[in-house]
Amino acid sequence: MEQELLWLREKYPAEADFAAALARYRAGEPLAYLLGEQYFWRYRFTVTPDVLIPRPDTERLVETALSLLPSNGRFADLCTGSGAIVLSILADRPDLTADAPDISPEALAVALQNARDLQVADRVRFHCADLLSQDPLEGLYDAILSNPPYIPAGDIADYPSLAYEPQIALDGGEDGLDFYRAILSRFAHHLKEGGCFLFEIGYDQGEQIRTLGNALGFDCTVTKDYGDNDRVAKLTKRT
Repeated sequence: MEQELLWLREKYPAEADFAAALARYRAGEPLAYLLGEQYFWRYRFTVTPDVLIPRPDTERLVETALSLLPSNGRFADLCTGSGAIVLSILADRPDLTADAPDISPEALAVALQNARDLQVADRVRFHCADLLSQDPLEGLYDAILSNPPYIPAGDIADYPSLAYEPQIALDGGEDGLDFYRAILSRFAHHLKEGGCFLFEIGYDQGEQIRTLGNALGFDCTVTKDYGDNDRVAKLTKRT
């Protein structure tokens, strides 16, 4: 708490502004939104209430992608939000290029600002698209990544800590699998031979993703995060 207060004091030096920010923080508003930034992987990202706050668990997806993407590879990051995933990878790997669609123009504006701040804007293309009904991808990719909305709609209210974050980025449909189902069934033709899907998944969704992937013709392996929870699913076309 003491460190958080110091950060707020630095961000809001005027006494009235600090008092207002402190009241918002004590009411439950996430510190990242009050500060307008969040550190993820090894980089600083601008965040606003238009994007989810990047979390350490998601770094496992970045780590996995970096270990798999070939030299001079091309990948996509679906539901990119703040761009934390795609931009962390591009910043670490100057040989890569990427496409990064999202349904929210406001989120894409944040992602573009982050791309410029990290000096990788020339290697990423942002698209505004609804992935449940549109295909914004072009050509073939070595990997298609996504940290999509995956909380079952009826469960979102069980997470009061998420009340300030964009609901459109949380709601995965009745069973939480709407986006995984759509991506696997609609975007597989964009994978290069030997390419893969890499998804962040909920801590309790490993078996569901395996079952879904198997039904759609994919082999699936699930990797745990450092809290020993299922977190990253890798799906490859069954030969």
